[in-house]
Amino acid sequence: MSKAKDMEKKEILQVMEKYRDYFKEWNADVAFGVNKAHIFYVLASEKEFETFIFFRTADQLEKIILGTIAENVDIIMEAGMEEISMGFSANEMNGEYGKSIEHYLPVLVQKLDVLCKAGEHWQKMMTVTFNSLKNVCSDMADREK
Repeated sequence: MSKAKDMEKKEILQVMEKYRDYFKEWNADVAFGVNKAHIFYVLASEKEFETFIFFRTADQLEKIILGTIAENVDIIMEAGMEEISMGFSANEMNGEYGKSIEHYLPVLVQKLDVLCKAGEHWQKMMTVTFNSLKNVCSDMADREK
């Protein structure tokens, strides 16, 4: 292995260590190629790839990882808002306003139920994504000091 290839591989391994939470949480890995092209991948299940991207440098790998984290956060927020919006409008009370407190209590219960179910549904994805961001933010804060 040439010195340049060896140095690049070390830098890639450093990026992988830096984002170790991401790799652990998302079942992600890197396959080193023999012709300078490497593969970053995330497995969605045991048989399918969720992400499969070629890269050459450690900097490219870092941008790919940050891009997938940003995409995951965007998906979580969008899907969560959509789920909550659909749940809120699913059992709307025919637009009746100005009623007694007894009228609003069932509406509140229904909306709180929607929020609780949405929270349970997206909690794992949020936990995995936020854990993977932990090292990124820590490293950036350390560099700013």
